[in-house]
Amino acid sequence: MVKMGFDIEVRRSIVDAARRLYLRGLNTTLSGNISARSSNRWYFWITPSSYDKARLSIEDLSLVDIKTGNRVMGGEPSSEYRMHLLIYRVREDVNAIVHAHQAYTMIAYRAGLLKKELLEESYEAKTYLGEIGFVPRLEPGSWELAEAISKEIAREGIYVALLEGHGVVAIGRSVAEALNRAEVLELEAKILVRLASLGVIAK
Repeated sequence: MVKMGFDIEVRRSIVDAARRLYLRGLNTTLSGNISARSSNRWYFWITPSSYDKARLSIEDLSLVDIKTGNRVMGGEPSSEYRMHLLIYRVREDVNAIVHAHQAYTMIAYRAGLLKKELLEESYEAKTYLGEIGFVPRLEPGSWELAEAISKEIAREGIYVALLEGHGVVAIGRSVAEALNRAEVLELEAKILVRLASLGVIAK
């Protein structure tokens, strides 16, 4: 059993990432969520439901049992805990998940700019993103969404997936790696949107 005094660094990395995403405008005060496996790999820590992302502390995080899906410790987990749970079940190599609501990524998708050939022109995108997965519009927090995203993430070479009308899910071996993938995608999307607005690339 994991005790509250364990996983201090893991929990700090979650809190730090949540604050960074908020300060960079990739999530609002209450939106988005981040999780990471505990030192006991059958548990994961996740940001709580309806907490100010800029004021989170490690004591606010929730601990969830991957086998049962039950909350073990802490407050009510994010309403999106189901998709984190199922991703950890299908990908044992995943140690962290970042879910962000990044504006330029969604704009670039709607404008038809997130094309493989355009992204592959970027060294950063080629290095960190791989193929971008896609999940159709489903109810946030539902088991249907959780099952769809975990099925997409289970595919070989998928490290980032776009949720239609919702946001992005990025995975990694650490919170830093998952966070970097989300940020790289947003940066590349911003570049593509601006190039399109200048007429440098066709939509």
